Amino acid sequence: MRLAAAFLLMMVSGLVWNSFALFLVALEGEFHWSRASISGAYGAFALVNAVSAPIFGYLLGRYNSRVLLAGAAMLLALAFLLTAQVSTIGQFWLTFGLIGGLGTHCTSSYAIFAVLAGRFRKRPATAMAIADAGSGLAAFLGLPIMSWMINDFGWRFTYSSLGLVLMGIAVPLHLLVIDRVKSASGAGGRYGMAGLGWVTILALVISYFCGSAAYHGLMTQQIALFEDNNVAGETAVWIAAVAGLIIFVWRLLSGWLCDLWGAGPVMSLAALAGVLTFGMLAAILVTANVAALFVYPLVLGIAFGGQQVLLANRARVVVTLSALSAVLGVCRLASGIGMAGGPVIFGFLHDWRDGYGVAIVAIAGLAFFHFVAFSAIRPRSIAG
Repeated sequence: MRLAAAFLLMMVSGLVWNSFALFLVALEGEFHWSRASISGAYGAFALVNAVSAPIFGYLLGRYNSRVLLAGAAMLLALAFLLTAQVSTIGQFWLTFGLIGGLGTHCTSSYAIFAVLAGRFRKRPATAMAIADAGSGLAAFLGLPIMSWMINDFGWRFTYSSLGLVLMGIAVPLHLLVIDRVKSASGAGGRYGMAGLGWVTILALVISYFCGSAAYHGLMTQQIALFEDNNVAGETAVWIAAVAGLIIFVWRLLSGWLCDLWGAGPVMSLAALAGVLTFGMLAAILVTANVAALFVYPLVLGIAFGGQQVLLANRARVVVTLSALSAVLGVCRLASGIGMAGGPVIFGFLHDWRDGYGVAIVAIAGLAFFHFVAFSAIRPRSIAG
């Protein structure tokens, strides 16, 4: 029951994070704001969430986490209801970027993983993967529906609907079903990093930052990228939706394989898929290769779909369980900065060069450092 509730919450998370690409096109079309300024609000959304994550994570371990997470869900619902009323870019940054960023802790994977890590000790990666797969399924099922809603009823109606979904699903799940986060005070070092070398800490931070920047840069801009290269709007949405389905399947498989093989070999498969992902994007941009459109969702899903589960479990084998939440809090900050920076970098380079060629090269470089840094995180024998 609790794992199913975690899965549903991550489905809501998938709608919240992955739908921005749809709203970007709609907002640009109505207000003629630049893609960089619109993407900047998404960046603020991710950055506010990341900067406040260590404090919010601290509070979760010391107060009633059910009440705190339900309150965050109500705040996020309010943010979407207010966003539906905006008419200026400043208002959009305030309601979506600031208020929404504070509220989105209710569906953040670090909070869900903190609950699951304490309950599922034997196969933690599988449990995390099952929950995290909900966001991929939501992208597959939800993006076409939300695209239809935006086209037929408008982006304002769609943002309002998201707010009502949060009120109806996330709030009661946090209050009535999800476990409270267990406190781990007094063990593993004051900040949860005692005994870790600086190379390990730096590698974790770099891998989280670069992986998130590359993934969210692609996810927020891919529909606009395809439309700029003469791919029909509906086709672009379905490509993004299929990528969401692949992410859903791969998250499930990657968690199971991680418990079976370890995180290293699974991430090696993801690195190979990453090379193919940017190869497909280059083929689309340079040669307008139609076949690349069908391969792209598959390799994108494998390259980035399991990164949060794999990184969390690599962190799990370099620190004690009692220290894990503190370490993941710092990593969430790095990941959130990447979420904020990736879309802004992609949008800025698009506006500067009037095309996505340079932007894709930059995102590919971030992906490269993500995989290299992960390989530098060495598991070690630990107790507790």
